[in-house]
Amino acid sequence: MVFDPKIDVSFTGKCNLVTLTENTLPYDIATNPGGWTTGRETTDIILAHVAFYNSDQTPGVVAEGVGFISGTTFTDTTHTSGNFAVGQILVGSGILPGTTITALLTGTGNNNGGTYQVNISQTTIPGTIKAYNLDSLYVLYDGTIDVYATAVGTPTPGSFIAVNEATWNNPDGVYSVVYTIEFNDGETYTNQEQKVLFLCNLCNCKNALILKLINACDVETVKKLKEQVDQMEIFIYGIQSAFSCEDYDTADAIITAATTYCETISGCVGCGCGGTC
Repeated sequence: MVFDPKIDVSFTGKCNLVTLTENTLPYDIATNPGGWTTGRETTDIILAHVAFYNSDQTPGVVAEGVGFISGTTFTDTTHTSGNFAVGQILVGSGILPGTTITALLTGTGNNNGGTYQVNISQTTIPGTIKAYNLDSLYVLYDGTIDVYATAVGTPTPGSFIAVNEATWNNPDGVYSVVYTIEFNDGETYTNQEQKVLFLCNLCNCKNALILKLINACDVETVKKLKEQVDQMEIFIYGIQSAFSCEDYDTADAIITAATTYCETISGCVGCGCGGTC
């Protein structure tokens, strides 16, 4: 059968927060053949999460094993595939969102019984643990977390907010959004290819320049600030145009140039919400 999970992403006007709206909707043969239905209900889910990858990363599981976490130590009791490494985010039943490998202890990446240090102290029972190379991951269901349980219409809910203003700490860029749902019959589904553009920091940089322009008094300062605002608007327009044409490499290149320009004229690093401008 066809199943097509859908997720909408919004940064709600704030650089450091993201909201995810689950929008798979109930099955309808004419208008929504990939929606929730018998055998593909929310009560059949054993794992669900939304991952964000930047343009130079490949979505998917990069390592897997059967193991557990005690304190800040992850033990890969029985290794299955791939190689665990520093920077990977771990996903599994009961694992706290954002759990990331920070150091190799006795682990070589793929040895049975290898241990790895993680950033969040916790205790989990033995089970399958998967690792991802990504920027952010938001768990919707893992046996402990269940955002579907209270959604109107469950087990075949309508549109609902799955994650409301969660922490987002990533820089401006083009991100792939991968919504993965695994069901209790072993089948796993992901959404269709989906990209989002995050430009909040550059927009904040431009807005800070506009505020300075409004408060400027002397002619030379006004002229200089107007040129800087115009340049930022050109950057932002170019990024949005490239993104709308699905030219993501060009969009990323302009983002890099615009960020450097912002940091140069403002004298700070990480302009926008995350900076000290």
